[in-house]
Amino acid sequence: MTQLHRSEAGARGARRIACTQMTEALRALQRRPLSDADVHSARKSLKKARSMLRLLRPSIGDHAYHRENTLLRDTARPLSEVRDAKVLLQALQRLSRRARAHGRPLPVDELRLALRRERTAMRRGLLRASEPFAEQLEALREARARASRWRVGRRGWSVLGTGLERVYSQARRALVRAEANPAAETLHEWRKQTKYLWHQLQVLQPLGAAVGRRARMAHGIADALGEDHDLWVLRGRIATRGPAGPGRRRMLSLIDRRSAELRARALALGHQLYADPPTQFEARLHALWQAWRRKPRHAREATRGIRSFSASRAESTPRSSSGGRGRW
Repeated sequence: MTQLHRSEAGARGARRIACTQMTEALRALQRRPLSDADVHSARKSLKKARSMLRLLRPSIGDHAYHRENTLLRDTARPLSEVRDAKVLLQALQRLSRRARAHGRPLPVDELRLALRRERTAMRRGLLRASEPFAEQLEALREARARASRWRVGRRGWSVLGTGLERVYSQARRALVRAEANPAAETLHEWRKQTKYLWHQLQVLQPLGAAVGRRARMAHGIADALGEDHDLWVLRGRIATRGPAGPGRRRMLSLIDRRSAELRARALALGHQLYADPPTQFEARLHALWQAWRRKPRHAREATRGIRSFSASRAESTPRSSSGGRGRW
């Protein structure tokens, strides 16, 4: 994903990335013929754009934020139908492979055929129109034009830090709710908020390896919860269209065991990623931000002989805040 540049104001960098992601989504959706890969690429770009929108919310204001967030969400909604039809087949394939690995193949042929038929019918309805997603494309072009004119000023961490802390706090609260009540809805909300945080941490990775580690944690949580969500949807299909008798019970039992593994993995990562209170998390990243923004000056002073290499390097090291519980 595109990252922030040290030479630009932070808010302007986030606006640049949001515009880039909207442009990428437009390019993907305008390709002909439109493939599943194009739709997937557009969905990812729209999610990244919404993540940047959340970073910029303190700068652009609530009215613009809600308008653009709703537009990007509604643009992505029909694309999710294409994605869901495909991932159900992939989830069934993974489940079947796990069963074969244990020497007990599952009776999945009839269900696989039914899912393929559903996918074909869905694709025919959405992708074979003369101009697929024409309404969404027009709305996205307008949003892209507005985004380029967002008045974000030259502010940096005062905007990014506020937006980041808000998303982190929402994801942290979603973890608490999901752990207390691990229903599909609470787990999905936790995954959604964690994905926003993941994309935000991706653009902040130039700040240092510590940010990259946390981005990988967020990615791991989102992946585990994503597979769990796919299995939950597949479980509903099996309950209505799957084989009857022992075959169905084995499939459901295998799904439940795998879901338990995935949720345990997500919670273990979540307790690491969200160990710090929101203010502490923001303070740690602020220290990294300050050190990163100072680095060019240190490099110039070192080359002029004003400081020794070792002194310059020591002063460039991010200062960690005391009192936090998370490991950085």
